[in-house]
Amino acid sequence: MGEAIKNGFANLTNFSGRDSRSLFWWWVLFIVAFTFVLSLISGIVFTAGSMGSAFQSASSGVDQAQVEAEVMRNMAGSLGTQAWIGVAISLIGLFLLIASFVRRLRDAGLPVLIAVIPVLTTLFAAYVSVAAVDGMREAMLSGDSQTVNETAMSQSGLGLVAYVGYLVVIVCGLIPSRKAD
Repeated sequence: MGEAIKNGFANLTNFSGRDSRSLFWWWVLFIVAFTFVLSLISGIVFTAGSMGSAFQSASSGVDQAQVEAEVMRNMAGSLGTQAWIGVAISLIGLFLLIASFVRRLRDAGLPVLIAVIPVLTTLFAAYVSVAAVDGMREAMLSGDSQTVNETAMSQSGLGLVAYVGYLVVIVCGLIPSRKAD
C-alpha cells in the first residue's frame, strides 16, 4: 500500500502511462479512507456545536420536541458551510483520483474519455448539494422534523448521480490489464 500511495502522490498530475489494478485499488483505498476521515472530522465539528445546547436544554427538563427543534435551528446556521466543505472534500477526492483513473483506463485498454463521467457526476452532485442548502435551511428553521425529512427526501435524488461516477470507476478499475501496445 505504501508504494501505491507514494506512486499516487508522485503522479497526481501525470495523465500518461499506466496503473496496474493493484496499484490503482490501493490508491483508491487510501483516497476513500482519507476523504472519510475528512468528512468524519467535519461532521463531528459541526454536530458538536449544535449538540452542546441540546444537552443543556435536555438536562434542564425541556421536552424532546423542543430540543430537536433547537438542534435543527442551530444546525441550519452552518448548513451552507457544511455543504461547501462537503463539496471541497469531494473535489479533493476527485483530484486525487482522476490521473490514476486515466492511467488505469489506459492500462485496461479503455478510452480515457470515460474519465469524464466521474468528473461530471461529481460536479453535478456538488452543484445539487449547494443548491439544496436554502430549501433545507428553511425546513430546519421551521423546527419541524417531519418538514425536514420531507425536504431531505425530495432533494436527495439528484445527489445520487455521483454514484454513477463511482460505479464507472469501480467497473473500469476491475477490468484486467491489457498487454502494452
